[in-house]
Amino acid sequence: MTVRINLYSFLLAFISILLFTFVYLFDFPATITAIHPLYITFILSLITFYLSIIGLFSVKDWKSGVRSLLSIIISLGLIAVQLSIIIF
Repeated sequence: MTVRINLYSFLLAFISILLFTFVYLFDFPATITAIHPLYITFILSLITFYLSIIGLFSVKDWKSGVRSLLSIIISLGLIAVQLSIIIF
């Protein structure tokens, strides 16, 4: 199960990047949802980060290790960008 978590966190990292760019570039209105869409993508990035940390424990070969490290780096970068947008 943790091998799939590693793969799912990697895919979820790219989905969260695509969702963030869509929300940020096209100024998605907050009237459709109850909260602002940037908060939703921020929570999705946090979930991706936690799943990639869990997936890091199931590294069996170099491919899964690289995939897990990339998903951690991508999610941390996205969290940092979103925090800078939300705070400032």
